[in-house]
Amino acid sequence: MNAQIFILMTCIALIGTNSLLLSPVLTDIAAGFEVNVGVTGRAIAGYSAGTAITAIWLGRSLDGFGLARALVMAMVVIGLAQFASAFSTGWVSLTFAQTIAGAGAGVAFPAIYGLTAEISPKGQESRYMSRVIFGWSIAMVAAVPIGAFLSDLFGWRQMLMIFGGATFLTLALAARKLPAPQPHIARVRLGRFAPLKMKGGMGQYALTLFFMMAFYGSYAYFGDHTRATFDITATAAGVTSLFYGIGFGVAVFAANLIDRVGRRIVLPTGLCLAVALLLTLAYAPSFPIFLAVVFVWGFANHFILNMIVVGLNALAPNNRGAVMGLYSGTTYAGAAIGVLLMGQVYESSGFVAVALTAAVLNLTAMRLALRRA
Repeated sequence: MNAQIFILMTCIALIGTNSLLLSPVLTDIAAGFEVNVGVTGRAIAGYSAGTAITAIWLGRSLDGFGLARALVMAMVVIGLAQFASAFSTGWVSLTFAQTIAGAGAGVAFPAIYGLTAEISPKGQESRYMSRVIFGWSIAMVAAVPIGAFLSDLFGWRQMLMIFGGATFLTLALAARKLPAPQPHIARVRLGRFAPLKMKGGMGQYALTLFFMMAFYGSYAYFGDHTRATFDITATAAGVTSLFYGIGFGVAVFAANLIDRVGRRIVLPTGLCLAVALLLTLAYAPSFPIFLAVVFVWGFANHFILNMIVVGLNALAPNNRGAVMGLYSGTTYAGAAIGVLLMGQVYESSGFVAVALTAAVLNLTAMRLALRRA
């Protein structure tokens, strides 16, 4: 594997893991701060808010600053924020530190996606993007068990310090190996929402919003659905995330298919498959069948995410920071809206209604993809 692509994949895996680290230890943190879990959960919300705001606010500045330089600086911020989180004295300081970590991620994600497109050989963009977003699979599969294990072994503060140290180690590699800015390329500083006005831009960002609402909104509640439906433990329900992550990761071995078949076919086909899989999840008769469907869902979503990012990167090759910044902001906005919306649907009508709502959102995204085809 190309060394630069490996570093970018590692950055995605590490930053993605950092975003999930608090989930398995919220109970321990709450006990230490003598508050309830809902209060400490605000730190996770702060991380998401920091990511969305910074991605939109600073994304357009990355092109002139240099994507690789921006990534290194963002990793410094994330690493320091994790150490600050480890030494937090209460939920307020923890939330503040996690918001800063999210702000770093809001710069890092657009830089990583933009650098991937910059490094990828012509005609192999999808293959290289698949390798980089494989880092998300590593994060999803490893984040909860590794974080929980280290927390049990050393304590949650020490666990955050370990990941903070790993962040600094990774950024040292990134500083040495990633390409320097290319000053000979003319870069016009775009307005924050200028990518929406580009040809096909509005449709692609709308497609992204609908897909992210569908995914995050349904993903947030399918664990509780499995426990209630199949009468299983929390540990067994956690296996669903493991199967999703494995399916997402296995798709990297089929990345060549994307470049051969083409985005115009793969994206709407993937969204159509996601609709069928969501409906199957809602009516799965047994837990093993549910797990099998979740695996295929992860596989399909890898292709969808790949095609979304590759398509947006092509909007403005000299301004990928601005384009990817708005993409990251759209992603986290879709996640927040989707979770809130589906929470109301789930409470009132159950997971079947959640799956149907998500299916409608994916169908809407598919229509937008077909319109561009």
